[in-house]
Amino acid sequence: MAVREGRTRLDEMNGSGDNVFVIATVTHIQDLNSAKPYQKGLLRDGSMSAGDVRPFVVYDPDIRLEKGTRYKMNGFDHPYEPYEEIQLLLGEDAYVEVCET
Repeated sequence: MAVREGRTRLDEMNGSGDNVFVIATVTHIQDLNSAKPYQKGLLRDGSMSAGDVRPFVVYDPDIRLEKGTRYKMNGFDHPYEPYEEIQLLLGEDAYVEVCET
């Protein structure tokens, strides 16, 4: 696992396990009835083709993302093999901030 320098666009994520910084908008939220993860949803940024989205999961009980809001987030480029998807994983103490611009 490495830390990628600068911003990573959602279409650059490949399941490497690297620590990445992304700026993206939440397009869908799914609150889960489980201890972990607490929340799951979908993200978009300008790098994605029309209709494409990138899943995210939240493992920090203090983080709750809202649909339609754009965030700066520091998480992990995570492969979730059961669904063969690449996710942004927001773990304990992940950095999340509403993006004003």
